[in-house]
Amino acid sequence: MKVGVLLSGCGVQDGSEVYEAVLTILAIERAGAEAIAIAPDIPQSEVINHYRGSELRTGEAGGPVRSVLAESARIVRGKIASVTEVSSHDFDALIIPGGFGVTNNLCNYATQGADATVNADIKKLIVEMNALSKPIGALCIAPVLVALCLGDKSPSFTVGNDAKTAVDLQRFGASHHEAGVTEIYTDEANHIVSTPAFMLAQTAAEAEPGITKLVNKVIEIAKAL
Repeated sequence: MKVGVLLSGCGVQDGSEVYEAVLTILAIERAGAEAIAIAPDIPQSEVINHYRGSELRTGEAGGPVRSVLAESARIVRGKIASVTEVSSHDFDALIIPGGFGVTNNLCNYATQGADATVNADIKKLIVEMNALSKPIGALCIAPVLVALCLGDKSPSFTVGNDAKTAVDLQRFGASHHEAGVTEIYTDEANHIVSTPAFMLAQTAAEAEPGITKLVNKVIEIAKAL
């Protein structure tokens, strides 16, 4: 069982939420499956100093430029592939940890809102996974990305109880279901599983049960196909 883990950088404010990414990989391995990390080989839209909370957008005079793929590689000890080097046929399932990299790097929802678009390679992968009926797991804010790709399929998600994001999901053709931090929501028709994770969690210990449930459910669906 091979599970793709789609990363968007390293660090909650400009990439993948590291706790979510690591807990996802841990749960995949504990379930007896193989986690395969992937990320787009593109520049980050912004770089955040996580210690000071300051930012300097990529492209500004003197601004830092960092690769989403290279930064994501930090989380997985360098064992990662570009999304252009893989296809939906390489995975039995796909899981997307949250973090602002999802809405800044994999798509531009953070800046464009309802007019957001998705990186073409990312959209191709998600659409193909769905077309093959392979399960997708979406943590934290990642349901926004999946909804932008699959809005025509009327998918269903949870982002906890975040009212604004729930409204935007509906704008993208999805529906929202409230869930607690330890809960998951499963869209049986589309084989999509979501959990609030750090939309509600304050610590790794709070996020872990929901993430583990999501991983186990995704693998359960993949095995049943």
